Amino acid sequence: MSWQRFLCSSLLTAIVAGFVTPWVTALAAGRASDGYVIEVRKSARQMWLKNGKDVLRQFNIVLGPAPTGGKLLRGDGRTPVGRYYISGKKPNSQFHRFLAISYPSIQDAERALDQKIISEPEWTDIFFANLQEVTPPQNTLMGGWVGIHGYGGREELPVDWTAGCIAVTNRDIDYLYDIVPLGTPVEISD
Repeated sequence: MSWQRFLCSSLLTAIVAGFVTPWVTALAAGRASDGYVIEVRKSARQMWLKNGKDVLRQFNIVLGPAPTGGKLLRGDGRTPVGRYYISGKKPNSQFHRFLAISYPSIQDAERALDQKIISEPEWTDIFFANLQEVTPPQNTLMGGWVGIHGYGGREELPVDWTAGCIAVTNRDIDYLYDIVPLGTPVEISD
């Protein structure tokens, strides 16, 4: 284990033990999810917005051209699998509105580091971004700018066409954009 990973894992241990909770709380201030959770099941092409155990709304989704398995490389056309959070909002995008998800996660970065896709400094940057619940670095070989967005001006057809994002209708992204705060958990499964 490198000194950076050792330092980061030691910091994580201190956080879990409660030694630096006020510091982490200050970093994540204003990012409460208000009980909302977005759940995505890629194989069913379905997404749900939940508040606690209550389903508030169900959405039909489309994905990228390689919809199974987790994302690992820029341009692989895959949607990540794992636990993420809404890390940013873009009110005007090529695809109407955009909710950024926190890809790559610490787990994604671990896998990429083990496979020598990213460097230890890149792993460290991803680790601390996730710890602070901000958008992780988007310019590594792992790719980035993965999120939930609308169709923009495209036809609303149930055909996988994104570059690895999750697309919903423009009406659906308007609803989500207005209701979910930054920090909302996003759970994506195959």
